[in-house]
Amino acid sequence: MFIDEARIFVEGGHGGDGCASFRREKYRPRGGPDGGNGGDGGRVMLGASPGRRTLIELHRKRHYKAKRGVKGGSGNKTGGRGDDMTVAVPPGTVVRDEDGHVLADLVAPGQSYIAARGGRGGRGNASLAGEAGGLPRFAEKGEPGESRSLNLELKLVADVAIVGFPNAGKSSLISRISAARPKIADYPFTTTEPHLGVVRGEESDYVVTDVPGLVPGAHLGKGMGVGFLRHIERASIIVYLIDMAPDTGREPAEDLVTLEEELGLYQPRLLERERLVVANKMDLAPPPAHLEALARESREKGLELIEISAITGDGLKNLLNSLAGKVSDRGSEGPDAGIEVTYSPRLERDAMRVSRRGDRFLVEGRDVERMVLMTDWNNEEARAHLSLKIRRAGVEDLLAEAGASEGDEAEIAGKVFEYIPDESAWRKEEERPSRESGGKGER
Repeated sequence: MFIDEARIFVEGGHGGDGCASFRREKYRPRGGPDGGNGGDGGRVMLGASPGRRTLIELHRKRHYKAKRGVKGGSGNKTGGRGDDMTVAVPPGTVVRDEDGHVLADLVAPGQSYIAARGGRGGRGNASLAGEAGGLPRFAEKGEPGESRSLNLELKLVADVAIVGFPNAGKSSLISRISAARPKIADYPFTTTEPHLGVVRGEESDYVVTDVPGLVPGAHLGKGMGVGFLRHIERASIIVYLIDMAPDTGREPAEDLVTLEEELGLYQPRLLERERLVVANKMDLAPPPAHLEALARESREKGLELIEISAITGDGLKNLLNSLAGKVSDRGSEGPDAGIEVTYSPRLERDAMRVSRRGDRFLVEGRDVERMVLMTDWNNEEARAHLSLKIRRAGVEDLLAEAGASEGDEAEIAGKVFEYIPDESAWRKEEERPSRESGGKGER
């Protein structure tokens, strides 16, 4: 089954908690802090793998979570980093967020994208000494990993795309010129999924794909072709395969006009690609008037016309020579040549913002939310330290500018605080000298 769309949920590993401990030495029953930091959580990566052809595996499993970091230990032992998780996707996978913005375009095998970062490991009390006093009796919790939903879309990576009406012979042609073996039968819509085939040329190889038959109105959602039009987008060369059988009830020249119109309406820049007209089923002796009309229409559009029979093999050598020349001429100038992985503009730091949500103020910002998420809420000293950090971050000033009054509620990362501005306390905290570790009053 060919699946070219998927929706997944990715979650980075939780950071390991920091450790709160003190040295135990002879004659010094309570030495200085020696709690180590927790390890960072693992990342979820999307990697383009040549072993993947469709997104069907991501339909079977939709939730991906990396390993969490290891908790820090006493004796300044740092916890191990959580293992990354790599999710294999086919080359040509486009990654979008829930709003449809492109985050990454994984075209070449080996390219990868960080889909979800792991959480930062919490600091142990050895690292907090000084910032939180000489003998902090608490450590930071590990930061939760980043999580979000992603929409994946596969656009096949091929040099040549063969398009045509249903039963025009696309599958037969690709089976004759490559090792691909699509199902072939004498009825409309035989091809229900695109196929990739590699054509072995004398100087170089190239990839060909056939696209399920288009019908008039495909760009509006009619027929089957619209679901696969995206697979034409990466091709440097488009082959219009025209059915010349005399019993189709259609005019070949009109078929060419329709195919051009459908591609142009779907994406106008497709008509800027190298295009070629191939008249198939010439072994069925089509009326000369049909061939003359198709040749005239091809000349008017400036397109080369080649006559073939995919069944008997007549004309295939001429077609392959033409395609090889065109692929060689395009070289590295194809529509997607040299494309690199694109990343969403996600910064480590971002500006805090305050908004009103009913009777409560909502404070958002990666840094301030991280402070709250990494606080040990069971430790009074840790909560007091958080209060100071929030004040120093300027949260009170932002709330005042937003119109908050004393006693109003403010929410940060799911935790609700009471807004009580205290400028005198803030000044005292700023002016208070930090205690050095090992002060006699703390022993």
